[in-house]
Amino acid sequence: MKVSIIIALLSISNLCFAQQNVLLVEGIRLEKSFIVEQALEKFEAVIKKDSTNAQALYHASRMLSNIGGRMANNQPENKIELYKKAKLYAERSIKADPKNVESRLAYIISLGLLSEVAVSPREKIKNAKIIRKEAELIMQTDSTYSSAYFVLGKWHYELACLNWFEQAACKVFLGSMPETISMETSIRYFKKAVSLEPESILFLYGEATVYHHNGNDEQALKVLAHALQLHPKEPDDVQHKEKCLLMLSQIKKSS
Repeated sequence: MKVSIIIALLSISNLCFAQQNVLLVEGIRLEKSFIVEQALEKFEAVIKKDSTNAQALYHASRMLSNIGGRMANNQPENKIELYKKAKLYAERSIKADPKNVESRLAYIISLGLLSEVAVSPREKIKNAKIIRKEAELIMQTDSTYSSAYFVLGKWHYELACLNWFEQAACKVFLGSMPETISMETSIRYFKKAVSLEPESILFLYGEATVYHHNGNDEQALKVLAHALQLHPKEPDDVQHKEKCLLMLSQIKKSS
């Protein structure tokens, strides 16, 4: 009798796992097809069945970040709500699997997006501190993980662009401004990211951003031209190409 019960329980457990796997695979397929809202539904269905499924959690986080990123800027409350939920999913994913670099990247993305809509310099700097720490943790786990280098490139770029008031706030909240912060450090990290993943539209956009900021528009145009020739590989790439086109337009108008 006991053996029969155990076998029945194992069968139920295997069936649940199989159902979750089907939902996860379908969600990933939809994500790759840029059908983001439906992909999110699949990932959240997995999470309802297994609240500690790290893969479903970080995929759901990325989808929420993408949806929020596509919203109009006149909807800040809705953006914040989605970004906070994305952050929560990413935190749960990290708790479920601390060594999963994708979980930490999803966390970084949600923090970065929250910083973009934050009004308080304190919140932005607090998030910047966490973002740097998370990127460095990723590099300790996988030194060839290209996104970590991109994150650090953007981190240095954003801090190097701070005005005097924000720099003063940074010194108060962080204790000091890291000595290595510079556009040169930023471009070094962006180039490393591109060397690891040459066909990343996002990484190329980051590299072009620094060239444009430094007045090297000739090099920026070359990088942007390459980025715009590439086909989107993930949902966010559609937005990344739009940003490349906008920068290209700005450079041509100013020349």
